[in-house]
Amino acid sequence: MTTRTLYEILELSNNASPEAIRSAYERLSVKFDPDRPENAQNPDTRVQADAVKEAFLTLNNPQKRAQYDKSIAVRSPSGLQYVELSEPFWTFPKVAVLALVVVVGSGFYFRHKQTETRIAAETAIAEAKAHEEAEKARAATEQARLENQRQQQERYAEDQARRERDAALRQYSYSSQQSQQSMAIRERQEQQRAENQRRLEESRAQMAAQQQLARDRAELCRIERERYGRASSC
Repeated sequence: MTTRTLYEILELSNNASPEAIRSAYERLSVKFDPDRPENAQNPDTRVQADAVKEAFLTLNNPQKRAQYDKSIAVRSPSGLQYVELSEPFWTFPKVAVLALVVVVGSGFYFRHKQTETRIAAETAIAEAKAHEEAEKARAATEQARLENQRQQQERYAEDQARRERDAALRQYSYSSQQSQQSMAIRERQEQQRAENQRRLEESRAQMAAQQQLARDRAELCRIERERYGRASSC
């Protein structure tokens, strides 16, 4: 059965240079890349990509290319022709096996992707929960710190108020003592002034009495001299 040659698969002539073979392989491998979006829905793309790869591996090796050229070279009266003398590489069983492998591999791939997606979602949920718990813990810690700070401020305010009350009481007690002492001093001073005044008045009264007594005696002596010619009282 006549089929395409490896040269035709690479879209080359049978006398193509190694550089042309490599250039054709690079161009066609990109064209039939199964991962390209435009090739995703075409199941024949992977078969064509494998055929291009197989053709390149054969024609890029000088020994394999020489053997391949000998296997397909047949002379005829019309000239040199190329026919496939051996069994085609891509037979129906091979294509069926390859399709089965692709389907199974796709199934594993999609299951793997689903598992990765599920694990990623579970990881994201776990990280979100851990972040939420960490935020709650930080909020609780901050709340406890603020509560402790508030209690310390209240205790400090109470201590300050108590110290101020104690200071006010001490100041009041001191002022009371000072006032009492001042009053006692003033009372003693008043008593002292009253005593001094009393003594002064007594002294004045005594002096006045002595002066009056002296005057009375002098008057009595004058009267006795006038009356009796002499004074017996003087």
